[in-house]
Amino acid sequence: MSSSDNLPTCESSSALKDIQEVNLTYLMLAQRLLRENFAAGMFRLGFCEDVATTILQLSPAQIVKLASSGLLICGFRLDDYGLLSALSQDVLGGALQQAHSTILLSQRAPEIISEPAV
Repeated sequence: MSSSDNLPTCESSSALKDIQEVNLTYLMLAQRLLRENFAAGMFRLGFCEDVATTILQLSPAQIVKLASSGLLICGFRLDDYGLLSALSQDVLGGALQQAHSTILLSQRAPEIISEPAV
């Protein structure tokens, strides 16, 4: 039994296509950000150097294959209600609020999901 046997399936083929499109767009954006400025791309994406290098070296065929997963490959950093609530209120105004948001988000690493032991 593979670890994917325990995962819920997408009931809608439309939802699956949307997930695959998000994955493809995310991987292409990640490569572009890393090519333009490797260090800034790593920071924005929350990648360590090894992951960033691997993503950067993926061929178009590998990107398409990876994107075809039924699971979202990008992580959502705003999984803390208090943080999300604080970021959604513009109490500081303009550029100061944006700087505050950047600082708060940079302190949150994307959740790392590992394959369960079989």
